[in-house]
Amino acid sequence: MRDDLRRVALFGSGVAELTRHRAEQLARDLMEKSKANRDELLKLIRGEIQNQIAALGVASKRDVERLERRVLRLETQLKELREAERSRAQRSGTSKTTRKSTAKKASTTSSARRKTT
Repeated sequence: MRDDLRRVALFGSGVAELTRHRAEQLARDLMEKSKANRDELLKLIRGEIQNQIAALGVASKRDVERLERRVLRLETQLKELREAERSRAQRSGTSKTTRKSTAKKASTTSSARRKTT
């Protein structure tokens, strides 16, 4: 009788262990599926938000960063051109004000010629 009780107890223990192991496996599987579903849902939501922002015409952070880099590049080019022009003006011995006043004199002279003709 004791041997039978031990067998039943061991069998019950084995079944309980098997059930516990199976329950743990099911819980792990459920967690993995839940995480995969969550990731898929986040992708879907992010995609929809991006579509709505694009439809509204709102600039993305990436667009703004690209434009900032472009403006910086253009400002650098402009600064280099101005420095090159100053250097040329210094080498030739003229300055911008001299050229502007010469241009004004030429236009004044030509308007005076028009009046006399």
